[in-house]
Amino acid sequence: MENINNIFNVYIDEAGDEGFKFDNRLGHGSSKFFVLSAVIVKKEQDLEFSRLVNNLKIMLNFQKKDMLSPLHFCKMSHDKRKACINKLIEFKDFTIISVVFNKESLIKLLRMKSVLYNYACKILLQQVTMFLKNNNGVANFTFEHRRNTHYEVLKDYVQTIINTNKYVLSIRTLPKSQAKCLQLADIVASSTYQAFEPNQYDGDIEPMYLEKLKNNLFICNNKCIGYGIKLFPYSANILEQSKYNWLNLMLKNL
Repeated sequence: MENINNIFNVYIDEAGDEGFKFDNRLGHGSSKFFVLSAVIVKKEQDLEFSRLVNNLKIMLNFQKKDMLSPLHFCKMSHDKRKACINKLIEFKDFTIISVVFNKESLIKLLRMKSVLYNYACKILLQQVTMFLKNNNGVANFTFEHRRNTHYEVLKDYVQTIINTNKYVLSIRTLPKSQAKCLQLADIVASSTYQAFEPNQYDGDIEPMYLEKLKNNLFICNNKCIGYGIKLFPYSANILEQSKYNWLNLMLKNL
């Protein structure tokens, strides 16, 4: 790892479920999408970045006894979510990368929970590696601890995906309560998820939160799709659906 200029911390969290019991009735069955997101921040800015979490809790009127409880973006009201996003983007110096899986279009081989999550990690880490390569960097990776995920297996799997000797300083898993920046990754993953996943009431989506984060998306070769947002499997059809016009408009304004 000679001649490395930048050390980054990467925090990874997901949104959506990993089930495949789809139902056309709103509010029933598995989610249509599964999202895995990475929030990337320079190591020397990590502490300042993490302080945002307590600031958000104070803003949201958390009681003193609840300050150690993790933030959960999906459980907040719209106004609270909007306020959290507005506070988050004030920090500016972080990058986000998300992979968005359209689960109904996945091949049978990927339609298992452990397989889907590991494959999502593979795609996401490939994107993060591009970021590190472009920024002459290496990274410490922190995954949210998941009860049913075997992380020693995941670590071995990671080593088959990316050059750990070249790009990885460490890999660890922690619950959100022990890693404040994972709570910020939760905000990003949930924001991305809600921009794609139809809600349970009228099937509409909410892209506002992700649109506010657009300046933090990873851009490579003047492109966002395939880098900051990776759609899988890629299909131009989703970009042609009127429901997702926000994506085309956002990309034009990057």
